[in-house]
Amino acid sequence: MGKVRRTGLYLVVGFVLGIALTIGLLQSQPGLVSNRLAAAPVAAEPAAAAASPQKVAQQPQSGQNPASEDALVAVYQKASPAVVTITSNVRLASGRTPNSPTPPSPRDVPEGEGAGFIIDPQGRILTNNHVVQGAQSLDVALADGSTVTAKVLGTDPGNDLAVIQVDLPADALASGKIASVVLGDSDQVKVGQTAIAIGNPFGYERSLTVGVISGLGRDIPSDGSRPIRGGIQTDASVNPGNSGGPLLNSAGEVIGINTAIESPVRGSVGVGFAVPINAAKRSLDSLIAGTTIDHPWLGISGQQLTARLAEQLGLSVQKGVYIAQVIANSPAAKAGVVGAVAPDATIPLTLPKGGDIITTVDGTAVSTVDDIAGYIDSQKKVGDVVKLQVKRGGGDLTLEVTLGAWPANLR
Repeated sequence: MGKVRRTGLYLVVGFVLGIALTIGLLQSQPGLVSNRLAAAPVAAEPAAAAASPQKVAQQPQSGQNPASEDALVAVYQKASPAVVTITSNVRLASGRTPNSPTPPSPRDVPEGEGAGFIIDPQGRILTNNHVVQGAQSLDVALADGSTVTAKVLGTDPGNDLAVIQVDLPADALASGKIASVVLGDSDQVKVGQTAIAIGNPFGYERSLTVGVISGLGRDIPSDGSRPIRGGIQTDASVNPGNSGGPLLNSAGEVIGINTAIESPVRGSVGVGFAVPINAAKRSLDSLIAGTTIDHPWLGISGQQLTARLAEQLGLSVQKGVYIAQVIANSPAAKAGVVGAVAPDATIPLTLPKGGDIITTVDGTAVSTVDDIAGYIDSQKKVGDVVKLQVKRGGGDLTLEVTLGAWPANLR
């Protein structure tokens, strides 16, 4: 993931083997043009954003049976008290006249708004990293109408996750006006199941939208070279301000954190993405402890080896990952992996000969770059060693690579 600047709706271009996918992430900042995500701009008139949640909640379509309506009402009543509005503030110096002897005093001004949700009685809130990144201070509006300040505990920039902490008002949870959510199991999610999003699109707090899970296992492109893996795709409408809000199943359990939309028109067109909740659960203890999560990095770019590509390159093997390029000083480079083009060269559309072919990783056959990346991301950590079975020329090699951490400039 790269450094984030926010605007009304950020558009991200992710390149995977020459195919461009435009993504609008869901948190924003007025007045800036950027290559990343989206919260709603801070409203000049906050009363509009404080509209009743019931009025802005999406109504079930005509013809839905009462049981479905009752189920949606129950989910909303259960989960919405846990959803918060997060306002990120930046520090600016106040102006002064040229002859004034008084130095400018710093002040915090609102930059953008996103969402989050309370995960425990201690006041910990899960949200997107881009919602809080770069903020000098954070204000959190709770469901009971109160506003409190928050501090960032831990972040996972690679998965666009963050945990922040607030002090909840006394007896807040007991009153029922504020609640915490139940975290579900995103590994059990199936395409076609109900998807329910709650967030603050365009400043309308705790709005509910409903759709279905329309895809699983999506790589969500970021503004860096590392995609967010295993993303959940939904047609539940999400817009600027939904960033960091929960995606829920019909039981009211959180299955994802809304983070991005694909849109050519800076608004919802029915394709939204959420980080699976299990990605957050795997690192939740570390995030609460204040850790910045690093992800393992190999440092290659490659292409699936097909019969046609093998014929073009004069290769005898027809299955594996053909290495187009190895990043300079990366773990793969240090282990001796060879790419078809130099580290600083532009990769041509027609690959030249000379690259290694990775056929297995730790004894498991691989066919695509995603096979390699998915295995490393889910099974390995920084500092682990992986064994690559490589074909080079007419021979076979086994290379041991000590995985590094994804560089900050490539996230």
